[in-house]
Amino acid sequence: METIVVKPKRSWLARNWGWLVAAAFALFLSFVAAILLLVFSLIRNSDAAKLAIKTAESSPVLAEQIGSQVKIGWFVTGNIEVTPDTGSAELSIQVSGPKAKGTIHAEERKLAGQWHLDLLEFEKDDSSVWINLLPAETVKPTTTQW
Repeated sequence: METIVVKPKRSWLARNWGWLVAAAFALFLSFVAAILLLVFSLIRNSDAAKLAIKTAESSPVLAEQIGSQVKIGWFVTGNIEVTPDTGSAELSIQVSGPKAKGTIHAEERKLAGQWHLDLLEFEKDDSSVWINLLPAETVKPTTTQW
């Protein structure tokens, strides 16, 4: 006589656990990417970043360094702390042009609801020299007089 062995049918989870793990991992990565995109978008669209970008784009020094067609990179990184009337920001903004590419470094303060640039400098990718982009009338002396 022949013995017939009948294997019980595996459950859906037992058959598809690999796909379920892959789908959960993809969903987690999508969630992390969405959060990062939101954070970078909030920084890039902040008033502090807009002031730094507008001032840098109007700088003849930056146009001389990278060319007249300034392209702002997608990722603006840094730190922004804001209350309704005060705040501070330290930003790094990737820029490129026909001649070169580099990073704009900005430090700003918000006083009485208005942002003010304390530092706006350009660093070429192939150099460690930072070039001041602030107009001469906005540059404050760094020495304190007693």
